[in-house]
Amino acid sequence: MSEIKIRFVRSKGWTSDAIALREKTCMPFTPSHTECVTPAGKWLGQHMDGGMQAREAGYDAADVAIMPDGRRCEIIVSLSVTQAQADAFYAAAEASIGQPYDWKAIIGFGVTFRQHEKFHAICSAKMLLLLRTKGCEYFRWPLTVPAHLVDPRDLMLILSSHVQIDH
Repeated sequence: MSEIKIRFVRSKGWTSDAIALREKTCMPFTPSHTECVTPAGKWLGQHMDGGMQAREAGYDAADVAIMPDGRRCEIIVSLSVTQAQADAFYAAAEASIGQPYDWKAIIGFGVTFRQHEKFHAICSAKMLLLLRTKGCEYFRWPLTVPAHLVDPRDLMLILSSHVQIDH
């Protein structure tokens, strides 16, 4: 067996606060961003500033929010998969570097109508799509909502039905 690692984090600042306000409560915290941890140790994810990027682990250490009990609002969720699934996931993730961010989807979360720009993604949609990529197919069936409507909290909720997420 191999694994895919998905990182969830809540950052400091008004945008993360707005996401948490919209999303309500999530255990152990309400995440505002998600990305994968590559086998080489990079943190690879979709970012507002620059789209899909591989960054050094800890790039956002100063920006991670702190829970009332002193823990950082950060968790890495490990998904047990076959080596072929992990290879397909990480190959697709690497091939996604440079893809643009879906600003319309973010705006759509704040208004009553949903927006989305084709071939663009927000962080959680990108991780969901990678988990559904051919060869990985972590989810047995298609989900009942489009990927661009899945935010970080939703992805954490979905994954918590597959693996234990401590809180």
